[in-house]
Amino acid sequence: RAQPQAYQQQLQSQASSPPPSPESTIYPPWHYGAPQPSDYPSARRIDPTKPQPQGQSAVGQTPARPPSAPTTPSPAAMLANLPQPSEQLPKPSGALANTPGPLPFMAPSTPTPTTSQRDTDGGGRFKKVRELGSGGFGKVWLAVDQNLDRTVAVKFAHAPDTETEQRMLREGRALAAVRHPNCVRIYDIVSEPDGLGIVMEYIEGPSLSQQVRGKGRLDDVAAARLWSTMAGALDAAHAKGVLHRDVKPSNVLIDPEGAPHLIDFGIARSKGDSTLTATGMMMGTPDFLAPETATGKPATPASDAWQLAATVSFALAGQPPRGTRDDVMSALMAAANGAELTELPTDSAHYGLLRAALHTDPTHRPTLDAIREHLGQWLAATGHAEEGPVTAAVAPSESTTKSNIKRS
Repeated sequence: RAQPQAYQQQLQSQASSPPPSPESTIYPPWHYGAPQPSDYPSARRIDPTKPQPQGQSAVGQTPARPPSAPTTPSPAAMLANLPQPSEQLPKPSGALANTPGPLPFMAPSTPTPTTSQRDTDGGGRFKKVRELGSGGFGKVWLAVDQNLDRTVAVKFAHAPDTETEQRMLREGRALAAVRHPNCVRIYDIVSEPDGLGIVMEYIEGPSLSQQVRGKGRLDDVAAARLWSTMAGALDAAHAKGVLHRDVKPSNVLIDPEGAPHLIDFGIARSKGDSTLTATGMMMGTPDFLAPETATGKPATPASDAWQLAATVSFALAGQPPRGTRDDVMSALMAAANGAELTELPTDSAHYGLLRAALHTDPTHRPTLDAIREHLGQWLAATGHAEEGPVTAAVAPSESTTKSNIKRS
């Protein structure tokens, strides 16, 4: 059929024009890669949802341009959409989360604590040698790390609930960041059949309580070094937000060179505080509890400092500052009531400093830093170095014999 003249001219003009470039072609969402019908002259619109007659085009009998086949983005195009090396990844905030977990821009890591690897004979990673102690809801074992062939101390603790386990994990991780030569190091936290395993540095040597019972009371120089060194270890822990909660002579170990080491940072303790369990049973001796913690108040750096002063007083006098009681509850009541300090070493050069450090009011006690400064000046004035063994003992007096030195 003849076409109108104006329409024929339009066709000729369109045929002589160059085809639209791919860059300017607009593709509809229903057919990726196909040019829009409006890019070509047409006497009618094509409904893309309906099939067209075979060989029929949009304009009369002129063959239609075949539509492009649906395409899939090439691998190169897909790679081009990925973040390039120049793009900045999000950075961590630097703050520790309250609950352990992966950083926000990292894939979830393996669950913590990690499950200890098993060796071929079916045993655990840690081969137990002998029990070193027990308390609370955990036991401490001398063990051999069979993966690293290293002697370690492992505390196996059965957390009574998830919240306590998470607190133990957080505190263990925080203590692992403490760097002090006289503060026990944490190597690892693992999950073992015996419970949550806190793998620690093993310090070979007697405890301070064993040292005093076996060799006698410390002299003033050894006591000053002990006090200053342990104050530094506590300061390092406090700087990382870790409280000890249970400083006492049995938690200070003396290595073969005579250097003291602070151990057992109260990681495996009941929820709330380190004094009582939910049933009211005592977890250890109350003879070295600060008055405020004996009444149920939370532990603080000041309460740690009180316990350290009481430990030093024991090393000098051979007795806890308040003496001993026949039963646990009587000792706890004496601590809570701020009983008189009847067993201080009155003949020691450190008597005055001990009285101040053992004040019942935490706000009236000198800080650990002030104590270290005072002891450093005293050692210098008496011609002694701050560093040295803490094993020098004085001869037992009639009032303080080995039989009178109580276990802490």
